[in-house]
Amino acid sequence: MQTPDKQFVYVDSSLRKQLTQKFYGAEPFTHTGYAIVSNEKNQQALINSKGEFIENYSDTDLGLQPLGQVTLLMKRLEHEKKLPFWNWNWNIMGGGVKKTATYVKVEIRVLETDQILLDKDVPYDENEYSSAAYDLDDKHFVLNGALYELKNQHLKKLSPKIDMILENGRYIPPAENRFEIYDIQHKRPIFSNLVGVDKIDLLWNGQLLQLDSINQDRYKPTVPKLLKDYNTGAIYVFPQYEKALPKQIKQATAAQLAFLKDVSLVYSVNNSPYFILGRFNYDHEVWAYDWLYLDNDGNLLDDINVKDFFILDQVGYLVWPDKHMLFTKNTLEKDWKTGKIKYVYQTEALYLINVKKGEQDPTMGLWNAETKTWDLPPNFQYIDILDGKQQIFALQTQKDGPFTLFNNKTKKQIGTKSYDTINPSGLVRVKGAENKDNYYYIDIYTGKEYKE
Repeated sequence: MQTPDKQFVYVDSSLRKQLTQKFYGAEPFTHTGYAIVSNEKNQQALINSKGEFIENYSDTDLGLQPLGQVTLLMKRLEHEKKLPFWNWNWNIMGGGVKKTATYVKVEIRVLETDQILLDKDVPYDENEYSSAAYDLDDKHFVLNGALYELKNQHLKKLSPKIDMILENGRYIPPAENRFEIYDIQHKRPIFSNLVGVDKIDLLWNGQLLQLDSINQDRYKPTVPKLLKDYNTGAIYVFPQYEKALPKQIKQATAAQLAFLKDVSLVYSVNNSPYFILGRFNYDHEVWAYDWLYLDNDGNLLDDINVKDFFILDQVGYLVWPDKHMLFTKNTLEKDWKTGKIKYVYQTEALYLINVKKGEQDPTMGLWNAETKTWDLPPNFQYIDILDGKQQIFALQTQKDGPFTLFNNKTKKQIGTKSYDTINPSGLVRVKGAENKDNYYYIDIYTGKEYKE
């Protein structure tokens, strides 16, 4: 909670002080009992739930990542490092000789046991390490590409590199040409001797139909999007490689067969018997596709009904389902055009959609694909997702204007205040005296402000 002198104290849900210290900056405690605080010099320190300093104030950047019942601490410190003379940067234009380079000292350790997971000094431009961990199950995690097992608060490295994490505890380790798919519960691969391909052979009435140049990316992916079993010929498809394409088309119309010849994108739909087939349509706007579908039995279908599956472009916007599936024919006004579409995760059918109305600047609305109506009309400059599952949004009405809290389930504004920025954690920014930025916390579900 922020005090009148713009410092922070830690309180319980009844706003009773739990620690005596004040801090110039303070982050919420992790569920494991640690928090990062800062002083008037903007230096960071680490405390436990008793207020004891685990790491004293310094210029080192700190980051916390709870991992089950343990906590990872990441420390990063930039520094200038002297280089050997053969690595000096000679400026032939007369700017002198640079004899040092910026490096980053990176350390990741388990707070509860002091186990060191990473301790390196790397060039600034090559620092790609983070404390973000991805779970395969409740005991196995991938951190900076390495696979670990957590047991008795100790992390054991099982593999130095994982190229792709899949659902249900499955993963793909690095490979040159032959790939394998592992299940974390098995010591042997469940699929092996897989090779990347960009062609699919299908049989129809005894005739061969070959789909070529499939899933061609601008940049070659680490793991090919089509993996063919070298021994059986079965082809497993991105994103989960969990089922093989049928080798034979059993049912199709003439129009579907004609469509099939121009297919350039094939995806497997998770947790379903379907595959998505995409044909690029040059009559549409950029990166638009027409769609056809294939089931496990080899039947071509014009439509399927699936939930919670999406194909995204490289910056996270929807490719499938597209606007033609989301909107009815007469939903949009004649001079309205839709732009980027973003799915609101953990909702049934909510999408953030950019709309350009004639010559006006683009605006944003919240579309409900189930009811085929606007939950929020496209009149907002920006809509930020704070909690998709609870449908809590931050709404910006005017360009460069403040944000207000909105509960889409109740269709009501939360609280009466507005803020320059609202973070999902509840951290807000407002302009204070002399136009200085002031930060404090709020409850995004009730609008309650944690400040005296």
